Amino acid sequence: MKQPQSVNTSGDPSPRILRTLLLLGHLLLIACLLTWLICYLTLGAPYQYNWWIILSAIFLGRAAAVGSGLEMGFSPIFLFFQTAFADLLITFYVYPIFVRGYRHLTRVPYIGGYLDNLHQVALSYESTMKPYGIVGLMLFVIFPFWSTGALVGAILGFLIGLPVITTLVSVTVGNLIAIGAWVWLYNWLTEWNRGVAVVVLVLIFAVAIMGIVVGVRNKRRQKRNAAKSVDRTVADAEASLRNTGGTVEDGFNDALVSADKNSADTEW
Repeated sequence: MKQPQSVNTSGDPSPRILRTLLLLGHLLLIACLLTWLICYLTLGAPYQYNWWIILSAIFLGRAAAVGSGLEMGFSPIFLFFQTAFADLLITFYVYPIFVRGYRHLTRVPYIGGYLDNLHQVALSYESTMKPYGIVGLMLFVIFPFWSTGALVGAILGFLIGLPVITTLVSVTVGNLIAIGAWVWLYNWLTEWNRGVAVVVLVLIFAVAIMGIVVGVRNKRRQKRNAAKSVDRTVADAEASLRNTGGTVEDGFNDALVSADKNSADTEW
């Protein structure tokens, strides 16, 4: 596997902070499991499928979790908190692992590939987000595009040198706003994303068509210019031969004789 770029920041979190984050991750995991168990025993459908919401939020993203949850009939408020817990859960677990053992874990199968992908995604946004600091990081997490969630936002904050508390507060606030928008504006955001995709496809198609049209026009222009050049050369030759009293055929014959003579001279 390709060795990722080195992570060097000026404000690395202390081991105590990283242990605290892992502890918070354990507590959130217990809370999520207890919530699922209580809902399974007391509320019934569809809350017995709460595990699916958590897994969707972790592996597929908040949009997938909210969309599938609304289709199953979950309460919007319940979806809001469960999706937020799931995002924070994965952030509290992966962020300390990323900071403490990144270089070693990248060599571990499966885990290393996952962390390396997160690193590459975060690095792709580093130069853009660094000048904007906290506000930029919050907007990065809020914006409804793939790979701009809480975990990648936390790693990006680490890469651009923000203190861990500042990073986590910015990421949490931005994530809560984003999840709230997805829960209560899901239909509008879905159509917006589809609209953006359609616009991008239309633009790509239009650019491709324009490229084809321009290419055809350039070829036709080159052919016309070549034909005009030939006509101009023939016209100049005819005019020159008229002035000397010859014909076009004479000119060609003279050219052949001259070529044969030059060939004979070369042989001698």
